[in-house]
Amino acid sequence: MPLPARFLARLRRLPLRLRRRLGGGTEGLHPSTFKGAGLTFVENRPYVPGDDPRFINWPLTARTGEPVLKRFEASRDLMLWLVVDPSPSMFLGDPVSPLRWALELCGAAFATLQATGDRLGLIVPGDGLTPPLRIAPRRGRVHGLRLLETLAGRGPAIPTPAAWREALGHWGEHGRGHRLWLFSNGAGLGGLAPLLKPLATRHRVVWFQPLEPPGRGSAEWPDPGFAPAVARQAWDMAEDPVQKLDAWLRAGGA
Repeated sequence: MPLPARFLARLRRLPLRLRRRLGGGTEGLHPSTFKGAGLTFVENRPYVPGDDPRFINWPLTARTGEPVLKRFEASRDLMLWLVVDPSPSMFLGDPVSPLRWALELCGAAFATLQATGDRLGLIVPGDGLTPPLRIAPRRGRVHGLRLLETLAGRGPAIPTPAAWREALGHWGEHGRGHRLWLFSNGAGLGGLAPLLKPLATRHRVVWFQPLEPPGRGSAEWPDPGFAPAVARQAWDMAEDPVQKLDAWLRAGGA
């Protein structure tokens, strides 16, 4: 069911609410695993046999009498995929549904990437009646708002293991170090664990789980059986998710 216009208006204002970096900026602030002549100087360290002699710091070597190497880190853009479980129970809740909670977090993610110039994509599985939704990662405010409004207008579906496989496609088979944030109360995650296990060895996968406040007797869904490499953040829906995400990012959660 579509969300009210006032909520979409709030999503449009989110970039003004949150200007934190998602694990760093673009140039030199997303350290990669590739070392060499990157954009950012990191440190001087003792030369080790086998190091590339092109990076010896000759003036410092002359002063100390010992070979010293300059170390750099290459930088790269960040790519964040938002993956949303469209199960019917995600649309239910008073006063906040799990889907609306997830939309707030997706909006906050858009705000952080809008500030850093990184790329944001979206994956939502379908079912026999609804095709999967996949929006390739791109930069920019127009792209981010279109992504959020498309998600807000998405209806419920009952994802099966085959539906998850179709939605994920070949994501994660190439490259390394992307981020995948999964938003689900746990209802529609059956069959997803085997698909995420190999991906979590190459990329950073986090499951954001909305929890009903204590005493409300929320439904108990089967444990999806995710591998330990899939991190889990279970947050109370009564708390502001944007503030929770901000604190998590400050603590290095990304």
